[in-house]
Amino acid sequence: MKMMNAKKTMVGMMVGGALLVACAPQKPSAEGDAPRQERAEDGAPGQDQVVARVNGEAITRAEFERRIESLAPHARARLQSPEQREDFLKSVVQFEVMADAAEEAGLGESPQVRHAMREVMVRLMLAEQLREEGGAAVGDEELQAYYDAHRADFARPARRMVYELVAQTREEAERLRRRFVEEAYPTTQEALNAFAELAGQYSFDRKTGDRSGARGWVEAGQPVAGAETMFETPVGQASTPYEDERGWVVAFVAEEEPARQPALSEVERELRTRVLEEKRRRLRTELVERLMAEATIEIDEDVLATVTPPQPELPTRLRDLPRLPVRDQGAGD
Repeated sequence: MKMMNAKKTMVGMMVGGALLVACAPQKPSAEGDAPRQERAEDGAPGQDQVVARVNGEAITRAEFERRIESLAPHARARLQSPEQREDFLKSVVQFEVMADAAEEAGLGESPQVRHAMREVMVRLMLAEQLREEGGAAVGDEELQAYYDAHRADFARPARRMVYELVAQTREEAERLRRRFVEEAYPTTQEALNAFAELAGQYSFDRKTGDRSGARGWVEAGQPVAGAETMFETPVGQASTPYEDERGWVVAFVAEEEPARQPALSEVERELRTRVLEEKRRRLRTELVERLMAEATIEIDEDVLATVTPPQPELPTRLRDLPRLPVRDQGAGD
């Protein structure tokens, strides 16, 4: 029964996946491949109530709730009203009907379904192995040890908030800079307002002008034109002109943040993700190496040498394009 349900699930997914991907109803998972009635008996009272029947096979309340729980959070949020849940049930029923039809057509024995089932089994085995060996959790001591060993990875370099004015020539950039520095501004904010107005009005590069010169944060050591000049310029002042691909640039430094080492609590989410990914990769590698060592593997190099991949072909829509005459560039007129 488990294998039948698993085959039916895979067949339905292959045949109906494109139509039902938004709702993603699925047959019983690896955690619950037992018949619906058997699983319902272990649940709370009322879980064995039948919500629908498809070709005589019951979909219990427990099974329906499990399918809702398997949805992504944003999809579950769309099932708050009885009408929305009824629509989802209809999509589950459609999936069951298509899976039954595919099974009756013999697709459960097709090589594609068998291969897909093996891929699913491998993923489930790896997931289960990771859970058993602690690959699904990261302890506080483990987190601290990783942070201490990789502090440099999380260091924050100094950075500066930069605004820019782009001119077509160096002379024009110097003229606009002189116009800006001739005025005395009591505060950095007033100086920024004046520079932003100048950049918005006179920048040769209109993308820069449309942003009132705002470029954003530039980090120390970042490989961008003018970075050295930006970090030599005091906060609240305009830089000497430098050239990049847009033209000649005058930068205004509005704010700066010094280099710092964030506390573990500031980077805990990123840190935990990194530790978990590395841990999973290590456990997976160890599992694969162990299984490979235990397996009996024979490779026929002679047969392998005869295998040739098919030649890549252009898509039909490109093959059918009319041939256009190509002019010989070396020929005379």
